[in-house]
Amino acid sequence: MRHHGRRRGSGTGRRETLILGAAAICAVLAGVAHAAPTRIFGVTEAKSAFRSATGVRLVDFRAASTPDARSLRTRPYSTARFGTFQLFVLNPRKLARMRRTFTHGVSPDRRGIRWVPDRTGGWIAVTVYHRNLLTAWFPPHGSRDIDAGWTRLDRAVVRFAPKISR
Repeated sequence: MRHHGRRRGSGTGRRETLILGAAAICAVLAGVAHAAPTRIFGVTEAKSAFRSATGVRLVDFRAASTPDARSLRTRPYSTARFGTFQLFVLNPRKLARMRRTFTHGVSPDRRGIRWVPDRTGGWIAVTVYHRNLLTAWFPPHGSRDIDAGWTRLDRAVVRFAPKISR
């Protein structure tokens, strides 16, 4: 009987190699899962992620953008599916300041919404998402209530950027 240069044995070396390989794969996958919420979005990545999650295209909203906060919106601006909102891509180097600017330092409610006043006496539902995204959703009639549009928007954004509740 020929062994072609291989030793027959218990196979322990091979098993250890397989176990170590499986452990390495698990560690990599855990690292990817852990790293995903801290992903920094550029405008192109945010548009792509939103379109992948919803099938809806976002466009630049230059009138509401600054160098530190790029605003994206649907066209038409208000939709039956989401209502009226903007998705902001914040400058990651000025993240803390920009979040304070948008949220007015207000604590979130149980849904993660920070209610901030608009300039006409109504309210804006600001929701902060991981790393450098946030939404500003405009309730119908400036009320301080959400509807199915906000819920659909929130569920869509959470698919690619988990919510920050603090």
